[in-house]
Amino acid sequence: MIKKYLVAATVLLLVGCSDPVKVSPDRLPDAHLNKPYEANIEITGGVVVKVGFYSEVSDGNFEIIPSIAEGGYKDYNLLTVTGTPTTLEPIHIEIVGDTYGTNFPGKQFEKMYTIEVKE
Repeated sequence: MIKKYLVAATVLLLVGCSDPVKVSPDRLPDAHLNKPYEANIEITGGVVVKVGFYSEVSDGNFEIIPSIAEGGYKDYNLLTVTGTPTTLEPIHIEIVGDTYGTNFPGKQFEKMYTIEVKE
């Protein structure tokens, strides 16, 4: 009986001790009509798995680009949102992904952004 409680307590401690995934900033800056836009997004609390990463942008003129890390591979922990808005419609961004697990299980994250477009 004590063994079951010990196992459950250990699992809770291990899960509770791992850092949460944080996607920042909380809000992206406004864009301006027909002017180039660029903003960075940083994901901390684990290494983002390329295969588990998904992003969608509502405006076809915008894209999300991973940075290039030392060694030439794509780093999905530091992203750049870039594009030029051609309408005053807000731009919606969704970012979803997973982190690698090591001593702790990998974690999932999801973040939604809305970029307001000003004249």
